[in-house]
Amino acid sequence: MADWSSAIVEPKGHSAKQSRQSPFRHIRQRKKRRFLDALVLAGGNVTRAAELAGVDRSTVYTSQWSGDPVFAEALEQARELAADALQGEAVRRAFEGILEPVGWYKGQPGGYVRRYSDTLLIFLLKGAFPHRYSDKQEVKGQFAHIDFTKLPDEALSRIAGGEHPTSVLASMAARYEPEARALPVASKAVSEADQSE
Repeated sequence: MADWSSAIVEPKGHSAKQSRQSPFRHIRQRKKRRFLDALVLAGGNVTRAAELAGVDRSTVYTSQWSGDPVFAEALEQARELAADALQGEAVRRAFEGILEPVGWYKGQPGGYVRRYSDTLLIFLLKGAFPHRYSDKQEVKGQFAHIDFTKLPDEALSRIAGGEHPTSVLASMAARYEPEARALPVASKAVSEADQSE
């Protein structure tokens, strides 16, 4: 990726060289172009990008800006570039680390220690290899033999919303008699729950 960070905020009388460095040079309005460049460097943060570009945050959401299809496409590109920059920084901190000052004496550091981010490394591994490094959720107890991947989205939404799986499965058994045979735990789970109360 080209280094165009110096072109982020075009001061009055900006040079043509700075404009050529921006990936958004096809955007004719300088304010929009400055905002898009700033959005990349601000990691996708609209408020910070607006400050850097010298525009009001609400301007971005006006119909003049949001209704412009060329700007909307460039905005998506800016968000992707910002995400790439964030990922690059995460990789750098995970692999190269950052220097932290240590051993302060009279306001001056006595030396530096390189610190690496294990947490960032974990997130990078989970993102790159979700099948290997994702958080495994093991279901135990009365729901252990249910394949939750085969439940309809409605049932999963209800469970995710806090409804107890027993009541969700029971209502499914009552509503979908043919599918209830595929979920033999539904009536069994309800009767077990009733006995335990």
